[in-house]
Amino acid sequence: MNKMLLTAGAMLLLTAAPAFANDYRHARDHREHHRMHHWADDFHAYAHEEGFRSRWEHRAFHHGLRHMHRDFHDDHPNTRHDHHRRRHW
Repeated sequence: MNKMLLTAGAMLLLTAAPAFANDYRHARDHREHHRMHHWADDFHAYAHEEGFRSRWEHRAFHHGLRHMHRDFHDDHPNTRHDHHRRRHW
């Protein structure tokens, strides 16, 4: 009986381990996404405080932030559902 319970427990652990690993990666991706937004928001505020030399430079800056954000989601597709508010850059 003990051997059967041990075997059943081992089988359960082996089948559940990939799910736990996936949950860990998913949570890590969400933390990275949150940190990326924090960094981008701070960088955005700093850039506006310093000012831009032209409208073109301002547009290029915002364009770069949007591309950086899109690239992040391309690398971490399971974080696309994080957005519950509109970004301001």
